[in-house]
Amino acid sequence: MQPDEAFRPAERIGDIGVSEILRITAKAGALKRSGRPMIVLGAGEPDFDTPDNVKEAANRAIAAGATKYTALDGTPELKEAVRRKFRRENTLDFGQDEVTCGAGAKQMLYNAFMATLDPCDEVVIPAPYWTSYSDIVRIAGGRPVIVRCGAEAGFRLQADQLEAAITGRTRWLLLNSPSNP
Repeated sequence: MQPDEAFRPAERIGDIGVSEILRITAKAGALKRSGRPMIVLGAGEPDFDTPDNVKEAANRAIAAGATKYTALDGTPELKEAVRRKFRRENTLDFGQDEVTCGAGAKQMLYNAFMATLDPCDEVVIPAPYWTSYSDIVRIAGGRPVIVRCGAEAGFRLQADQLEAAITGRTRWLLLNSPSNP
């Protein structure tokens, strides 16, 4: 590309704008910096510092030389910790090959949708939902099927709504709980 050429995004993302959550977070941050009291309910950034035990564990790992790339789906130790958590708190028992870990839900969903969606495949997404999810489906070539879940049902997907949303093209149901916003 020549220095004077304008950047041109790929067609598949041409109609996808800035995440609404990022827009809300930026506006709330600007208001907060201007002195307005503000509770930001945008991006899922915690309003507390990283707990000391986590910082200490990270420091121990760095000191022990655990600073190299790891397996893409998580180290065996991390996967085992996840398995123990699910057994202890949810009475669910998964094999290590049934656990995958990643940097965040959006990246994991992006990877999964890119690997499994063909053009026109559908993903049922109950609303409210994290605003990026429908864009991720579109980027992967799929079609988001948004099912509005109103206050009268506690913002929960009802069986009849799900049944009505499923077609022969449905590949995924994206359940996000607790939902955002």
